[in-house]
Order: sequence, then C-alpha cells, then structure tokens
Amino acid sequence: MCGIFAYIGDSLDWSNLEKESNKIKYRGPDNSNMKHVGENVLFSFHRLAIMGVSKKGDQPLLHPEEKDISIICNGEIYNYKKLGEKFGFKLESGSDCEIILHLYRKFGIRKTIEYLDGVFMLVLFDKKKNKLFAARDPYGVRPGFIGYSDDGIFFASEAKSLSLLCEKITPFPPGNIWNHEENKFYQYYLPNPRSLNKTSEKDLTEGINKRLTEAVKKRMMADREVGSLLSGGLDSSLISALVNKFSNKKLKTFSIGMRDSIDLQYAQVVAKHLNTDHYNIEISTKNFLNSIEKVIYNIESFDTTTVRASVGNYLVSKFIRDNSDCKVIFNGDGSDEVCGGYLYMRDAPNPEAFKKECERLVNELYFFDVLRSDRSISSNGLEARTPFLDKKFVQYYLSIPPEKKIFDGKEIIEKRLLREAFYGTGILPDSVLWRRKCAFSDGVSTTSNSWHHIIQDFVENKISDNEFTKDSKNISHCMPLTKESYYYRKIFDSFFGKREKLIPHFWMPRWSNATDPSARELSNYTE
Repeated sequence: MCGIFAYIGDSLDWSNLEKESNKIKYRGPDNSNMKHVGENVLFSFHRLAIMGVSKKGDQPLLHPEEKDISIICNGEIYNYKKLGEKFGFKLESGSDCEIILHLYRKFGIRKTIEYLDGVFMLVLFDKKKNKLFAARDPYGVRPGFIGYSDDGIFFASEAKSLSLLCEKITPFPPGNIWNHEENKFYQYYLPNPRSLNKTSEKDLTEGINKRLTEAVKKRMMADREVGSLLSGGLDSSLISALVNKFSNKKLKTFSIGMRDSIDLQYAQVVAKHLNTDHYNIEISTKNFLNSIEKVIYNIESFDTTTVRASVGNYLVSKFIRDNSDCKVIFNGDGSDEVCGGYLYMRDAPNPEAFKKECERLVNELYFFDVLRSDRSISSNGLEARTPFLDKKFVQYYLSIPPEKKIFDGKEIIEKRLLREAFYGTGILPDSVLWRRKCAFSDGVSTTSNSWHHIIQDFVENKISDNEFTKDSKNISHCMPLTKESYYYRKIFDSFFGKREKLIPHFWMPRWSNATDPSARELSNYTE
C-alpha cells in the first residue's frame, strides 16, 4: 500500500502538516516526499514500491512532458501497459500510475478514470488550467477521506491524518470523481448488472471460472515478492490456488489461529495439496487480546465484527512483515458480499431480497470488510490484492439471476455456483471446495472456545455493569448494546474523539433474531 495526503489552501504550511501526514507513513515505508505542486496545493506521499521500484516511480509523479500535471495515487492500474500501447504513450517511470497522467492530458479526467482497470485513490492537479480532481475506484478497495476546515480542503488515505486538522471528515465515496472547481462529486461508476437469465448453468460456471482466473492473473504484476493469506476456507483457498498457478516461484502462504483452531487445520490440508511454502502461525489468546487497542487505532473503526476479524488479519500481516520478503498479499475478501455467501442470507424471504442484499453489501464494503483488509495489511507496510472485487467479476456475478444463488444451508450450500465453477478441476481438495462457511473472526479459534466468547470474557473484567449502564445510554450514533461493543467504542473515542460517523451503522446479519454478528450465534450453525 501507499499513503496519500493533500492540502488545498494557503493558511497552513508544511510545518503544520508534516506530523499529520506522517501518521500514515507505515503505509509506505520505502520513501516519503512532499511537494508544493501549485501555489495553494501541497501533495505528500508515502511509498511502498511495488511496480517500478526505482526512484523514477516516486510520487508526486509529474507528466514527463507537461510538468504542470501532477498526481499522487495509492493504486494499482492493471491495464496500464495495454493502455500505453493502445494510445502510443511513452511510459518512463516504471510506475503503473504514470498512465493516468498521459490519459488525463489526452482525454480529461472523466474518460481517464473510466479507462482504468484497477484500484485507486488519487488526487490530480493541473497547474496550467488550475484544475484539481480526486477519484476513487468503484468499490473503494483503496481507502480515501476528504476533510473540510476553515483552513481549506484535505485528502488522505486514512482519517487519522485529518482528525486534528478538520471539522468534518467523510469517507470519499467509491466510484466518484470530485471536482475542486465546483466542490462537487460526480458518480462515474454505476453498477449496472445485465441479465443472464437465458444463460445456461454450464456457461455461468465457465464464466465465473474464467473471470476469477483472469482477476488473479492480472493482479500478479509486481516487482516484489507475492504471498497469499490462506485460512483454509473456500475463498482464500481458491485465490491461493490460482495465485499458485501463476506464480513463477514457490508461493508462500500464511494462516493464523489459536491452538487447535479450525482454520489452521484446513489451511494445512490446502497447503499440502498446493505444495506451497506454508506458515501456520499459532498465536496465544493473550497476544490476540493485547492487540485490540492497536488494531482499533489502525482500522479507525469500532464495529464489532470488523474489530474481531481485524485482530487476526493484523497479526498475520505483522508476521509476514517480520518473517518474509513478501510485500504483495492476496486474500479472499469480498466473496461473501459479491456471491451472497453469508449464512444469514439463507433466510432471505425471496430471491429479489437476496439480490438487493448482495448489492447493499457490495456498496457498503468500504465501511467494513474492505476497510479491515486494507488497514490490517497496510499498517504493516504490505499491499492487499483482492481478486473477488475485480470489476468484471463483480459485474458478472451480480448479473446471475438470484434464483440460482439462493441457498438453504441443507440441500443447497452457500456459493454453490462458485464451487461448481472449479469442481472437477483438481485445483482444491473436495473437502475444502465444499467446506461450509466459517467466518475468519471465528475460524481462528475452536468451536468450544470461540474468539468472540474469549473477547466477551475479557471485556467483562474491563467494563463494570455500572459504567456500561451509565455511559452507553449517552451514545446516540451506533449505541452499544453490549459491553464488548462499548469497550471498542471507548477505545475508538480515546484515539479519534467524536468521529463516530466514519461508519454508518454496525454490521449485523439480517432476517435473524441474533444479537451478535458472529455466524456461530445463528441457529442451525454447523462447521
């Protein structure tokens, strides 16, 4: 990952801003630069060098001929070479982000962003025309925030860099371009699933296989070593298997859990099948619990399930940083939202409700799973790659009639079409390909002593009944209903003050009486 920071205004100078920009330096440990790209425009960038690792790829990047056009971009543009060849651009820096400068000069901002196949959060300034734009990828895989104060307008990869500078901070909406001249957002990407009602199931599964395989293949571009998270569940196992297929060296895979966790057991099965260089990382309950405060600071969230899942995600990323040369980390995130794999979705009242729930989950990914994945990995100076959120894959899967995706958890398993798409290929053992859903935040522990119960017991000794009863009722936005939730909120507020609206609501299963987001709390749950 990388970290961007931008300031538009003339009230503050770098001495007022440097400390705040450096709060996200961990995102880009290889190089940090600041440049006044305009009279009232300052760009700061923290680089994790993945493509074009020489100094030529340092940012802010300037157009090689039109030096008045500059950019900071935390992103990966997978089709940059194709675009360069198509339009005859001479790319000089080795950075995939350079293509954006050339496209902008030729086509302007709207067409430029529409041409990009990748993930990104960028700010571009055209000094000659005195125009500034910002844009974010369709599903918010790369993070971005916009902040406002009397001193000006700010952008950053994480809210912590803006917290002390701005009166108002909001997540930059995915699929949007912001125009400084009008101080207005324009939605450039609208999910518009086409109907696949007349497509046979055989063609559907072939289409799924093809698009997910291509999503992984295009993401293999890197000048640094690639690794893959492997929980032993369907999603991370499929991605690890596909990465392994395209890797030009023995792939390193990583799983994490407490002693006897279900994930460690299944991950070992997959690693043996794929013959990867596998690391089964066993972490004590104490280390999991001791990481909660650090994790909440890193992820900038107090959502219950996000915090639970982020602890394991953060610890495995920390291990990778300290014990390997891997900098690019593949994961299986986004599959449950796109493919409708959450177990509560078996209770959808009808196929149309199932369809709308998938769309809602995809639209809110940047508040929850994508946020967790990015912050947990990037806070350790690594880059996450998320093939299930490839634009073509998402558009295709959301176009499949919901009648073919609904499940009951008994006769029809969740994500059946995804499993069928790879059945018979030998890419995974059948025991894994048809393994039922187990949430990452649960799989790191045993069923007899689940991670969420461990936390609840821990919090019971941290928060008294009196404190919880007295203080929780004073919280209006996302009022905590449990001591655990209150504990997370208390830690969040200690770091960020009154920034609770960075998330809109708690992530909770629908069509259920469950009061806890853990899948293990759903009725008829099995692993």
